[in-house]
Amino acid sequence: MRALRLSLAFLCLGLAGCVGHEAGDAPRLEVSRAEMFAKLRQRRYPGAYRGVVSMQLRFSGEQSETGFANPLVPEGAFSGSAVLVLRGPDSLRLEPLSLFGAPLMVVVAQGGSFRAYSPSRNAIYVGRADRRGIERILGIPLDNGVFVKLLLGNWLAIFGDENNFDFKKLKSTYLLASRGELNKSVSGSITLGHRDWHPLKMEIRTRRGRIRIRYGAFFRNGGAWRPSSVEIVGPGGKNRLHVSYPSGEGAVNAALPDKLFRLTPPRGAETIRLGG
Repeated sequence: MRALRLSLAFLCLGLAGCVGHEAGDAPRLEVSRAEMFAKLRQRRYPGAYRGVVSMQLRFSGEQSETGFANPLVPEGAFSGSAVLVLRGPDSLRLEPLSLFGAPLMVVVAQGGSFRAYSPSRNAIYVGRADRRGIERILGIPLDNGVFVKLLLGNWLAIFGDENNFDFKKLKSTYLLASRGELNKSVSGSITLGHRDWHPLKMEIRTRRGRIRIRYGAFFRNGGAWRPSSVEIVGPGGKNRLHVSYPSGEGAVNAALPDKLFRLTPPRGAETIRLGG
């Protein structure tokens, strides 16, 4: 009996040692560049989203006759709920909400232009949805199409073809670094997790400085992968946009109508043009 107990004890110690060894060792990174990109090409990301999110926006801009240059946050910051509607490749609707659920501002962007309406001022802001124009309302110099892709989690589409990347294996992550400037405007790098190959962080280098992106965990819903959160920090860290998506809401697969991305202000609204 004693011999049996000793044998069981040694067996348990051996199993514990194996478990501890497996948990303590860094995972082996055996995947090749070809294997990784073959897997990434098979992944689907949502082409659209519609829901209420948690949003924080910090903007540091120059004051003008209309207040802060950013009409979304006249006080320089916003934290609360917002209606967010996204449709690839470049359609966006954003409505930060008051504590009572009323829109503080309605922003729509589609293609190369945006409009933002302020109910409190009865004013409509009109501008371009290029890097300079989006910087005036979101504080970060990226064009509308890039913003939509980032918020949908479709990160690889931002940098184009996979042949644009150098591929490196690091200790516990992978690094994809773009070769030179892409689309004559941006380049960057992506750090991928070693287990699921979802992005942990990204850096986009623009002519105005470096933009940093961090993603929360990705989860699969409705056959598509969507991030739980996205944080975009502008050059120098002055401007920051953070969006947290509610768990349990899936990706929108149905087509969203164009009218969601149009904005007709009420009669008598003042028009303010923002340089872009």
